[in-house]
Amino acid sequence: MPSYTGNGYKVQVLAKIPMPTNTNMPSRDYLWFAVYPIIPRVGDCIFHDGRYFRVDAVFLYESTNAGWCADLEVSYYTRRQ
Repeated sequence: MPSYTGNGYKVQVLAKIPMPTNTNMPSRDYLWFAVYPIIPRVGDCIFHDGRYFRVDAVFLYESTNAGWCADLEVSYYTRRQ
């Protein structure tokens, strides 16, 4: 079971962004670190930097050090009209 900090689970998030066709879409891949009360699951949406992202993959780590608990791969979440 991943270690829990006092505020939640530390995760590393990688957004894989294809060539943008939408002007609101980020223009490049990027990485950020976050702490969540629960580790997001595949299909969940998370909010970062004014945008929503859908969780595509979750890689959990069983770790005894103070590093992150999981890697999340996300994609830009667009609203379908």
